[in-house]
Amino acid sequence: MKYALLVIDMQNDFIKDSSEYSCQMLDNNLIQRVKRLIEFSREKEIPIIYTQHSIRPDKSNAEVGEPEDIRACIVRTNGWEIINELKPYRSDYILKKDKYDAFYGTELGYLLRRDEIDIVIICGVLTNNCVRATAEGAHYRGFKIIIVKDCCGATSYLDDMTHEQIHYITLIDMKERMYETRLLKLDKILEVI
Repeated sequence: MKYALLVIDMQNDFIKDSSEYSCQMLDNNLIQRVKRLIEFSREKEIPIIYTQHSIRPDKSNAEVGEPEDIRACIVRTNGWEIINELKPYRSDYILKKDKYDAFYGTELGYLLRRDEIDIVIICGVLTNNCVRATAEGAHYRGFKIIIVKDCCGATSYLDDMTHEQIHYITLIDMKERMYETRLLKLDKILEVI
């Protein structure tokens, strides 16, 4: 079995309290766990693919129905940049995307098939948005999925549910609907791969 690590949208605009679209779970603790997962993947020579949500300055490629005043992940702004502590190496691949599902309209499927990847390890933000959509994209293309649950973060848009509750519900829902999906914590994945 061959693995690849997908680092989903770990960009400055999503750091806690940095923008209107920030992920309230994306704090320094989460950044450090993702950093450790990336380091582990490099040690194990697991290919690393970063996704970078990329909205044109004229917003012509924003999601259908997205508010016109969107101010997140605008190409060539500081918020669009990948978080400094997680910067890719030259050997890593940066995949620019403009939809929640990193497979949609990108070469992700080709890259994984070319490298004969069987299992994608997923981390990043938002659990309830791009992480979920990308996991579903992987599932529908026949990849096995491991989601590193403490290396992901969500944001709640509901008054009566916390970010952590949305994160947990989304993870459980993905596992129940995508039958071979595994949810592992960072310390466990370091043991099993």
